[in-house]
Amino acid sequence: MTTFYLRGQGENIGRSYNEFREEFDRHIAHVDPENAALAWDRLGHWAQDDEDWVEAERCFRKAYDLAGGEYGYCLAIALKSLERFEESVPLLLERFEESVPLLLEQAQIVQPDAMSWFQLATSYASLGNWREAIDAYERALALDPEYAVAMFDLGGAHWNSGDAATVAEVWAAAMERFPDHELSAKVRCDFSFLFSDPGAGEFGDGAR
Repeated sequence: MTTFYLRGQGENIGRSYNEFREEFDRHIAHVDPENAALAWDRLGHWAQDDEDWVEAERCFRKAYDLAGGEYGYCLAIALKSLERFEESVPLLLERFEESVPLLLEQAQIVQPDAMSWFQLATSYASLGNWREAIDAYERALALDPEYAVAMFDLGGAHWNSGDAATVAEVWAAAMERFPDHELSAKVRCDFSFLFSDPGAGEFGDGAR
């Protein structure tokens, strides 16, 4: 834990993640579960900093298995972030399906903030569960009305569900509220027909 603290303070501890992990694995079995959970969580964040999401998932899962609760949030984020890896579609879907119940627990009970609802929404969206995604995006925005990405993604979820009128309404409001955001420029460029033609309603496959 001292090593984790010093690293967090920006000190050079003189060891890479893999070098420290060898020492960690030798000693962690002798640590009581409560402290072990915290240690696994800290190790997971180190792996996350290195963008080693496979290793981060392993560590966060150890923490969650030992203590549950708040550690589920980090595990869920690691599971969701594994989308970066070139895996088969069924495996990606399996990972998203695994992350959803953990994220739902965090959003409802452990850490009911806008970020938790946003992460839940993006997982639902990845599964194509648009009704659930829309509800979660709306909950995120209710907690943080200035959450620009959540508002644009809410429009994207409505697009993918085929609701033309609501897409135009949400994105128009988002562009008005966040005129300088990069997603405002993207919507204006790629979906100008939604705003120039009030009768536009023929949707292609997927807005995002």
